[in-house]
Amino acid sequence: MANWSNPTITSQYDVFVNEAKDRDVDSATLFLAAPTNPVVGMVRFNRTTKIFEEWSGTAWVALVLGVTGGGTGGNSGAAAGIALGLGSMAYQNSNAVNITAGSITGLTTLTVTTGPIPTADNTYNLGALANRWKNVYIGTGLVIPYGVDKFVTS
Repeated sequence: MANWSNPTITSQYDVFVNEAKDRDVDSATLFLAAPTNPVVGMVRFNRTTKIFEEWSGTAWVALVLGVTGGGTGGNSGAAAGIALGLGSMAYQNSNAVNITAGSITGLTTLTVTTGPIPTADNTYNLGALANRWKNVYIGTGLVIPYGVDKFVTS
């Protein structure tokens, strides 16, 4: 909207006031309309792409907003994820989560809708000498009591 080369020292008073006002409007609206003769370093909000841009002298270049400024800190999805501290689980669909390390704490009950199936025969233990199950219920009433080497049916 405004010509950012104006007003000049030779501008007439009535033109000077309007030119100065146009620059104020450009600044207040973050350049709702494209300015004429923009100044290097000028920042605008591009309402079409919903991003802030800076005038380089030849083109409007997208600005990356830091996390503390309300942005993502990156100019791509991957860069934003890194800046936000997102781990690999953030990118997994809820129907295909793959957990390869870590631990889950604070659970009092874990419900599994399918059985734990080993990838090969005789390769995994359920529990350990130091961390044993108190009771294990199998099928329709088979109970293996904690610390006892026998089978009890109820």
